[in-house]
Amino acid sequence: MSASNIARLTNRSLLRLSGADTKVFLQNLVSNDLALLSDTKAIYSALLTPQGKFLHDFFLFEWQGDIFVECLSDRKADLVRRLTMYKLRANVTIADASEEFTLHAIFGPAPDDFPKELGELTSGDDHVLYADPRMGSLGYRAVFKKDASWADNFTNCTEVSFEDYTAHRLSLGVPEGGTDIVPEKSFLLEANFEELHGVSFSKGCYVGQELTARTKYRAKIKKRIFTFKYDGELVVGDSIKFQDTEVAVVAAFQAPFGLAFTRLKEWNKFGSGNVLTAEDGLQITKPDYVILPDLSE
Repeated sequence: MSASNIARLTNRSLLRLSGADTKVFLQNLVSNDLALLSDTKAIYSALLTPQGKFLHDFFLFEWQGDIFVECLSDRKADLVRRLTMYKLRANVTIADASEEFTLHAIFGPAPDDFPKELGELTSGDDHVLYADPRMGSLGYRAVFKKDASWADNFTNCTEVSFEDYTAHRLSLGVPEGGTDIVPEKSFLLEANFEELHGVSFSKGCYVGQELTARTKYRAKIKKRIFTFKYDGELVVGDSIKFQDTEVAVVAAFQAPFGLAFTRLKEWNKFGSGNVLTAEDGLQITKPDYVILPDLSE
């Protein structure tokens, strides 16, 4: 079998939450159902504003009696501030564990002994490995204690760059919060969180739940994140046009792959199948995992 690729996630950090009230505390805050979380299953989730706008996305996993939150480093301080604000008298301790661990993504051909199901988690004394809970094609997340070596545990892995992993993620049309999803601007369902298993519609209330449910059940979503391919130069915020009509706005770009918030009305009007060819040959593609409502009526 070909070797898997492993990339150090230099842009990610780790928080440790401990205390008797931790699960209840998180259940009342985040978009996914903490009942799914265990020491054998990780989940993907988000924190929203009371108005249902995106703030943070993160992975949650349970290990050695604590709950860990893998988040974007540049947004870590804001996440800690908001969690602390909501904590009040709850028996929860929030600590920055980033200096204790290294974080990695593994993608490509998977060894036979790796977890098979989304979010499935295995662990040892010095590391955690779990299948990415968003999508099987994304691969795995691995967390190692600082004094441990991934090479000692995963002998059939080849080290690649963070940019290699980013290219893989963008090619699949999967966004990340804080970079591709602007905080306090987007709704979860615009960023494909339902298909990426980051939101539960069966759990009880959480911050922003009412607005999130309304956007789903009243079909209020007007745009979605799609992927595109382009050989030219673009920056985040650039407009993508078809016949002088804006059809999308760039959310992320690392040539040749990018993500764009795509207007569904224009997509339905100008797209052909799962592809829309815009100006300069730029091709927007609906990712296979994205499920769209019927807009023909």
